[in-house]
Amino acid sequence: LEDFFKEVKEIEMLLDKMSNIVQKLQEANEESKSVTKASAMKAIKGRMEKDIDEVGKIARSIKVKLERMDRNNLANRKKPGCGKGTSVDRSRMSMTIALKKRLKERMNDFQV
Repeated sequence: LEDFFKEVKEIEMLLDKMSNIVQKLQEANEESKSVTKASAMKAIKGRMEKDIDEVGKIARSIKVKLERMDRNNLANRKKPGCGKGTSVDRSRMSMTIALKKRLKERMNDFQV
């Protein structure tokens, strides 16, 4: 279960990083609305494109980690005392579902 919580911590850190980048994107978007110079607009646009790429990379990384966690959760059910419905299984499944939900929320924030 210790390795599982390490994975959860990693994903939470990535989600926080993603939130920070989305916040930066929203700020850059607001900044772009008041800019009149083309050179400043280009700089903002370049920064925003880089941030968008970074969010995509982080989201893909999180998705891969969540899929791996799902596979590990199913494999863990085969261990003695960790079958379906046990407290360990419920904990693992609820944490994984919560992380998936947070990723979905972050992606919705990103698309707004």
